[in-house]
Amino acid sequence: MLSQSRDGGILTLTIDNEAKANSLTAQMFTELIDAFTAASADESLRAVLLTAKGDRGFSAGMDTAQFEHDDAERAYETITHLGAVCEAVKNCDLPVAVAMRGYCVGGAVEIASAADYRVGAHDSWYSMPEVRIGIPSVLDAANLWRVMGWTKATELIMTANRFSAQDMDRCGFLNAVVDPADVEETALGYLRDTMESDRAVIAQQKRLFRTWRNTHEQTAIADSRKEFALAFARKALVARDERAGADATGAR
Repeated sequence: MLSQSRDGGILTLTIDNEAKANSLTAQMFTELIDAFTAASADESLRAVLLTAKGDRGFSAGMDTAQFEHDDAERAYETITHLGAVCEAVKNCDLPVAVAMRGYCVGGAVEIASAADYRVGAHDSWYSMPEVRIGIPSVLDAANLWRVMGWTKATELIMTANRFSAQDMDRCGFLNAVVDPADVEETALGYLRDTMESDRAVIAQQKRLFRTWRNTHEQTAIADSRKEFALAFARKALVARDERAGADATGAR
């Protein structure tokens, strides 16, 4: 189950499956995709915080019941569903922060890596155990090297060992490591700082990040010039609308 609340333009999404280590079910994937997609389209919202119920752990990753079969086609569909969650996070026009306590495992690490900000508690730990259960790490594991470096990403994925919050902080995966009681508030701090900027500009910047990650340097730079000009075109439209509104008021 995924619970939602709003406060001051910030949508908080809470993974609520504490009885099963906050494992991620197919229903939860759908709820996350729908929530991030709707938030992106909701002009009254400015940011999204993703957290989890309880103090024991953020998420143990995908509910293993989804893999209790030997059907390759079904497995492909399941992993594609998780991939759609990561894409929804990255495609969201709003800044997304993740607040994590305790364990963050497998697919939960991938979802966190798709976010813009990551805050971990001192007691948090991270693991990609897939190779030990006979499957490779996929999807946004391909992007881990971008946020923590190729050397450490390889170690995390290939050894399947646990990395402490301090390990993940040193390699750049985490923005901050704080007391467990402070993870949400610290993550909210990053979101509030981002909310000082125009919503549309942040959406542009997120689009540019994706372009920069997924294209060659020259193409990325060329695209950034277009986005820069688009920002001024948008300013001109806003100014025109404001003038039109002022003229209409004066005419009355």
